[in-house]
Formats: sequence, C-alpha cells, structure tokens
Amino acid sequence: MITNLFRFYVLSSTHVALAILSLSCLTHLHFDLSLQTDLFVFIFCATVGTYNFIRHYASLDIKSRFNRPIFVFSFMSVLGMGLSATKLTSQTLLVALLLGMMSLTYVLPSNRFFGGLRYLPFLKAFIVAACWASVAVILPLLNHQIEFDRLAWLIWLQMVLWTFTTIIPFEIRDISSDSESMKTIPQVFSIRGAKIIGTLMLFGVVVLSYFNFLEFYSVIPTLIACVLALVCLWKSTVHQSTYYASFWVEALPMVWLLMVVFWKWI
Repeated sequence: MITNLFRFYVLSSTHVALAILSLSCLTHLHFDLSLQTDLFVFIFCATVGTYNFIRHYASLDIKSRFNRPIFVFSFMSVLGMGLSATKLTSQTLLVALLLGMMSLTYVLPSNRFFGGLRYLPFLKAFIVAACWASVAVILPLLNHQIEFDRLAWLIWLQMVLWTFTTIIPFEIRDISSDSESMKTIPQVFSIRGAKIIGTLMLFGVVVLSYFNFLEFYSVIPTLIACVLALVCLWKSTVHQSTYYASFWVEALPMVWLLMVVFWKWI
C-alpha cells in the first residue's frame, strides 16, 4: 500500500510540483512577499497537468496501473488551475500562458518542419531551467506587481543555474535513450564534463547568493543546499536507482527551502 502510494506520488508529478513550489516559496521569502494561495494552487496544478501531459504524450508506449488515477488527478489539477487563474493578474496569466506554450511544444513529434523544443540541439536543459526559474521568480513578482530590478534578475539567474545543475542527473540517466541529435550536456561534454559544468553552476548559485545578501551568514543555507546538490550530482550514474533522480534529486529544492526557513527561525 505504502509502496503504491509512493509510486503514485512520484509518477503523478506531485513531487515535481512541490519542488517548483518550493523554489517559488524561496522567492516569497527573499522579497518578503505575502503568501499568495491562489498563485501557489495555480503553480502546483499547472505543473501537475503539464508534466503529466508531457510524460504520457512523449511515452505513449508506457503502460501502468496508475494511468487512470493519474488521468483523473491531472483532470482535477487542470480544473484547479482554471479556478485559481481567475484570481491572478492579467500580466501573470500572460507570462504563464507563454511558459505553458513552451512546455507543451517541448514534446511535439520531430518532423521536417518543426519538432519539439527538446530536439533543438544544446537547448533542452536551458529551456527547462528558464521555464522553472520564470515560474519560481517572475510569476510571484508579477502577481505582486513588483517592479523588476537588478536583484530580481539576479535571483532569476540563480534559479536558472540551480535548475540547470539538477537537470544534469536526469540527462546522465537518459544518455543512452536520448537521441544524439538532442546534444544534451552529457552527450556533448561527457558525463564527467557535465558534472564539472554543474559544479561551476552551483558555485555560481553561492556567489549570487552572496551578492544578494552581502553577508556570509545569510548565504549558509544556500551553501548547505548546494553542497547536497553537489553530492547528488557527482553520485549520478547512467545506471542509477529508479527513484534517484525523480525523487532524491527532485527533493533538493524542498531541502533548500527547509534550510532557509530553519535558518530564519534560529
């Protein structure tokens, strides 16, 4: 029973939705924003619906006992997304629509005119990282009608670097199944090279965190989270366990959020 619930939790994209929600919460904490329940519901439901569409559209050959429950859960998430969207600003919805279009075109089948964005050489990780960072940073600030300044874009860049790094274990896992034309980071730079690039990205996350706070004490939660991410990155292999990337690596944003909350509490 517990095993089935855990599998459904991961396969239904609930885990990934909580991960991106955690990054959004970090933005709220950093800018001291009031909690936006409607936006949180929108982000969670939109992530579940989008990821489940991508997963099951791109992998039509996958059959699972969870297909019907996941379909029902996805349908309910789409309804929740629609209801919560009525409470958001028009600017927020416009950006969310653009991000949604990018996400849904990600898995278009490859053809001689235009294939899914995932098939564009070198761009797979950048597209996913930019979308995640935009959901986590741009949507909350837009919905609070906060002017974008240098700090906002530095936080956005920090989220891009973080997300880009945590994508690498997935690309290492999929290196044998991804088409060579996709030119993923491990395919181009080798697995070791991809890990070195990810390490540099995490260093960038810490440096940007220092620039944002200008004091080392406030950087410590981010530093701890980046060290954990670094360990997960270097332990990544092609033949990793089933839930290594989809659960443990995907849980890193939640760990980062917990570190920040705990640090503020003490």
